[in-house]
Amino acid sequence: MKYMGSKRSMLQNGLGELICQEAKYVRRIVDLFCGAGSVAWFTAEKTPRPVLAVDLQTFSAILARAVIGRNFPLDSNQLIKKWLNKVKNIRCAAHLWREAVLLEKSAKKLVLEARALCKELSRIGPIWNAYGGHYFSPTQALTFDYMLKYLPTNEPERSVCIAATIFTASKCAAAPGHTAQPFQPTPRAEIFILEAWERDPLLICKKALHEICPRHAIVPGKAFVSDAIDFVKNLKSEDLVFIDPPYSGVQYSRFYHVFETIAQGQCNSVIGVGRYPPIEDRPQSYFSNKSQSKLALEKLISSLANIGVTVIFTFPSGECSNGLSGKIVIETAQMWFNVGKKIVKGRFSTLGGNNIRRTARKSSEELLLLMYPKKRH
Repeated sequence: MKYMGSKRSMLQNGLGELICQEAKYVRRIVDLFCGAGSVAWFTAEKTPRPVLAVDLQTFSAILARAVIGRNFPLDSNQLIKKWLNKVKNIRCAAHLWREAVLLEKSAKKLVLEARALCKELSRIGPIWNAYGGHYFSPTQALTFDYMLKYLPTNEPERSVCIAATIFTASKCAAAPGHTAQPFQPTPRAEIFILEAWERDPLLICKKALHEICPRHAIVPGKAFVSDAIDFVKNLKSEDLVFIDPPYSGVQYSRFYHVFETIAQGQCNSVIGVGRYPPIEDRPQSYFSNKSQSKLALEKLISSLANIGVTVIFTFPSGECSNGLSGKIVIETAQMWFNVGKKIVKGRFSTLGGNNIRRTARKSSEELLLLMYPKKRH
């Protein structure tokens, strides 16, 4: 996904090999902070072990489930025929669609007119009223709402189609870096808004389906929406646990609320320039709270040690804005585990960089830790 999946490069640079090696000695593999799902997908495709993917955010669980939840391919052309073609036909008959098309043809640069049009109440879905004229053009917003309204009802088709919609939204959103805030209609940002608004969601979604549908697990697994610390009670000593926790002092749900709206299919209200749902509707992680992150790390690692699982842990080697650092991670891990360490070159997301004023990704050195629990006496 655009701006997500920082572990993809590490999978080709030591992480993937380590997972495959350790998978030989365990019964399940658990990704406790699955994010965009790149590690969960890789593991499910490469190892004959069921993968459990866990994340606080619904969209992350759906992205993971789209591949790890089945052990057979899907026919992408069949899904396009019964889902996206239906969306296209019904959308074209809607009066809001006709108004949106006329607006974008005659006043394409007038973002404020697009926003005014999208204030007209639509009961089709959550995207038009919440994000139309902001992250998405009126035609894009309406298309997304129809895509959500006519999703397949059966699994695994439903999760695959939602995942493809999330991928599509990441490509279409008129936002710098992550979808924390949309571009505003300033002379400098106008070109980026128009460029994003010209992208066709149906075309991009077709490509996403062609990519996702052939991919599947060797042994099907499951995805869960849960806090990682709470989920530990479900683990067993014969599990291999992969951990890549938050490193930012800003809650990740701020940057991915558009994807979460798509995943949940609803958005009660939005506020501010960023069109954020109320904070009580956005999941909060202890790891992104500077005053709680160290205690959360200790609680997670000690709980895993008590169960006796093997852990693969990745984290930036330097200091992070949530108060944690590579040094703190290693010192904490060594209290309960025997720790093997490797430094891997990688690239991390700057959470909001747009490659103009601030880069979207920066080169980094990341810790790759292999942790075996110390023997109890």
